[in-house]
Amino acid sequence: MFQRNHLVASILTALLLPVLLAACAGAPTDVPTELPPPPTALQLPAAAPTAALPATSAPAAATAAAVPGEVSGASLYQVSCAACHGADLKGSNFDLDSQKISVPAITWDELTSTYSADPSRGTVAQQVALGITKGLDETGGDLNPMMPRWSSLSQAQVDSLVQYLQSPGPAGGAVALSPEGQALSEAQLYAAACASCHGADAKGLSLEKEGGKITTPSLHWGELTQTFSADPSRGTVAQQVAVAIIKGQDETGGDLNPMMPRWSFLSQAQVDGLVQYLQTTFP
Repeated sequence: MFQRNHLVASILTALLLPVLLAACAGAPTDVPTELPPPPTALQLPAAAPTAALPATSAPAAATAAAVPGEVSGASLYQVSCAACHGADLKGSNFDLDSQKISVPAITWDELTSTYSADPSRGTVAQQVALGITKGLDETGGDLNPMMPRWSSLSQAQVDSLVQYLQSPGPAGGAVALSPEGQALSEAQLYAAACASCHGADAKGLSLEKEGGKITTPSLHWGELTQTFSADPSRGTVAQQVAVAIIKGQDETGGDLNPMMPRWSFLSQAQVDGLVQYLQTTFP
């Protein structure tokens, strides 16, 4: 999530599932307030992995909503997709190490234009579902490796996400997470919002994009400690990591790379839990 002059974010989104924290509302050089004790892990039923779909088949048509207890498509989009594709689904442009990174719009009009090229592959909704779960484009080929393969989502979650993409969506800006989204545990939050860019093992990734190479930093606590101990007057390492998560600030108080999302919609408990998760899971 953070390293000067390098990508510190998620993609795509991509999935995509954002309340500013009072503790971090001060100027960039302010010392953050003390973090409260880590919360008890929130128990949200983990989505069962979907069965691998054969390349020639498509999932069932999208239903109106996720099943009770699962994260809705709107919250999935907010946590896993909006950082790259934009809260308004209109895509984003980033400058990274002299490279211009363009993330496509995924409004339903754009998706319809793309996925109606070969109706024999299924309806637009079915093909979009394959794009989400298997990273397949309109020809059945692989989407860019920067696009995560969200194979861990349940069928109901995929259906709900496809339905959200068909809806007008927010006019712009972050929206509050649903209760299920607010109940994401730190492990689930990392998997949904961080792993696609930083890796499931938090060691960082190297991705090829249009002839360029994008390297994301490791989030192992030892490396974060090295980075954020440069100026102890800015707070403890844990406090500075929390500020980086919600405000996108590096160890000097400057801005992290623009591809690093500003997770201002997360609750205090979620940020605290995510910081603790990094400390204990990736020492």
